[in-house]
Amino acid sequence: MASPRPDVAELLDVHVQPGGKVIAISDLHLPPERSSVSARCCQVLSARLCLTADLHLPGGERIRVEHGHQLDPYNCFHDPRNPLDTPLGHHVVREVIPKIEWLGRDWLTGAHEMADPADFPSFLASRLVYRKLARHLWWLVLLPIALFALVLPGMGRVSNRFPDTATWVRDGEILGYGAVVDILIIALILAIVSRRAWISISALALAERGYGQNTAARQRADDLIADGYTGFLSGHTHHPELHAHGRGFYANAGSCTSVVEAIDTVRGMPPVYLRTQQLVWLEIIADAERPCHAQLKSARVELAGATRLERFMAAARNPHSSAPSAVASWPDGPDWPADRKHLRDRRHLHRHLHNRG
Repeated sequence: MASPRPDVAELLDVHVQPGGKVIAISDLHLPPERSSVSARCCQVLSARLCLTADLHLPGGERIRVEHGHQLDPYNCFHDPRNPLDTPLGHHVVREVIPKIEWLGRDWLTGAHEMADPADFPSFLASRLVYRKLARHLWWLVLLPIALFALVLPGMGRVSNRFPDTATWVRDGEILGYGAVVDILIIALILAIVSRRAWISISALALAERGYGQNTAARQRADDLIADGYTGFLSGHTHHPELHAHGRGFYANAGSCTSVVEAIDTVRGMPPVYLRTQQLVWLEIIADAERPCHAQLKSARVELAGATRLERFMAAARNPHSSAPSAVASWPDGPDWPADRKHLRDRRHLHRHLHNRG
């Protein structure tokens, strides 16, 4: 049995002074081995460690702060003070997924950074379509180009030089156009098969996807608000959120690390899983005019690794800003996300921002 860690408080009370500001960040994912960068982050960002914290604001409001992994049955600890107590999710992320990435080499990179680990079947099908299947379909583009650029003009010159061959040339042109139609039909069939394969494999997901992972935390917020708390703040799921719950709120600080998330493409095609750096934090301000005011700020910075086809399919469709901006506030609103669809498609996001105005 590992020795207890008395320096890590079970519950830490943090008193916020009038006019003070609390900045909450989550899931930096610092490396296991201490480095100068990670040491500086720990020194600057954390003065004291605890398992749970209560923020006490000048107006008497209380906000409970927890990481949130204890609400996840696959990642909760039986004894959080025991370093030998490692949940199932820890072994999957540290041992299983790296081996899958090694076997998949270039086309499964980023699997360990998925914001939705339960969405792995959809991720697998998407990468199979865009990085394996599409790579071997270059001939669908090459054949029509060769036909129109080389064969058909040459047949026209033959017809002009040898008039007696006009009938043969015309028949050849008809066959050429017929071949183009056949190629288009084949391409359509392959697209339909790819979509059906993606849908079938995606249906194998075993747990909540996307913002459904925050369901347990929302229920926890309702319980705490009923007990007199103003709000509940967590992280863990990498899905930033700020929603009003009765007279209080639930907030998720997302993460400040690299994540792989789905971006919707043209209708009928699988989504593209892009690797981005998620930059999210929650600000809680306590002043004389507003005893408690919360604001969620978010950004995504696209990272290298996507193929040209993936970038083309997701072009102008990534709904996230590359510069941090306020996406939600409490109690004035709006909530985030107001509609989960706008998190994967820019059109829905623009509609959400227009409604805010």
